[in-house]
Formats: sequence, structure tokens, C-alpha cells
Amino acid sequence: MENGQIRQGDILLIPVAMQRPADARLTGELVLAEGEITGHAHRLRAAEVYEWHTGDQRYVMVGGSAPGTLSHEDHDPAPAPVVEPGVAYRVVPQQEWDLEGQWRQVRD
Repeated sequence: MENGQIRQGDILLIPVAMQRPADARLTGELVLAEGEITGHAHRLRAAEVYEWHTGDQRYVMVGGSAPGTLSHEDHDPAPAPVVEPGVAYRVVPQQEWDLEGQWRQVRD
């Protein structure tokens, strides 16, 4: 995992130097993106998954000592333990340039 970034389909996780806020939402599974066409989802799972927003930016962090897993029915159906615990990640939906000369969100 060069430079700590994690990409899975139309989602990019970028590690950031930031502390998890006290009011971050705690869950065991978080949908990072849902497929507009297939209905499949990019899922982050761990015993502790935290989510928070700062302005229009979305952040996640895995708690505990085990890595969080990413899965997606098309890209990675077997959960991959790649999300480092204790690291804050900015969630970035990916964009692509279309032939009409405009940026659009990647759809799956």
C-alpha cells in the first residue's frame, strides 16, 4: 500500500493527519459508496468503524488493533484487510472525464 492510499473501484481513501472527534459515529459496518447501476456497495467492516464529517468532507477510522476490511460484490467479493487501525482516512468519491468535456462521478 504505497503512500497509504487505498483505492477500490470508485472510492479512494487518503490517510490524513487528524484526530477522531469525540462525536464520531461508531458502527461495525459502513457503506462507503453504493452502486447506482448494480446496487452493489463498497463496505468497510471492523469491530469499530468511526465516521464523521468536517464541512463537506467525509472521514473514517477503524478502531482497535485489527485492520478493517473492504469488500465489494464486483471488485473484491472476499473482504480485504487493508484499512489500517488508528489512521484517519478522507473518503474521496472518484471522478472521470467524459467525452462531452465534463467531470462526473464514477458509477458502477
